[in-house]
Amino acid sequence: MDQRSAGGRVLVWIQWTLLVACLIGSLGVLALAAIRAGDPGALLAPGLERLGDPAESLPDSLLALIFVPGIFVSYFVYAIGFVTVFFGFAMLMHTWLVGDRATFRQLLRSTAAWAALTAVAITPFGSALHHWLLD
Repeated sequence: MDQRSAGGRVLVWIQWTLLVACLIGSLGVLALAAIRAGDPGALLAPGLERLGDPAESLPDSLLALIFVPGIFVSYFVYAIGFVTVFFGFAMLMHTWLVGDRATFRQLLRSTAAWAALTAVAITPFGSALHHWLLD
């Protein structure tokens, strides 16, 4: 029974797109802010006192349009992480049952990446980064 799981492939695409957006919107903005502030140590301890307002670190050009959607996704990292992992596990069972092993492997990787990102988001570093982005 070798069928293709269209829903699984769509979910993989959504998970990777949101993951890249979240990383650009959180770690990308953090790196820009640390470079602007001249404080590389702030990469491990983000906060307003060391980095200032996250919006000040964005470039004043069309390049900022790359970061803005990512920042929006980063605001909701906890909810998006829970939803992507939940639906990822549900779709993993579906892709296994229909015999779509290629999509199963891709979905396993993208769901594991979101599980890892969600785990990092609930650590003290992830919490500090999230609070800094929300300020």
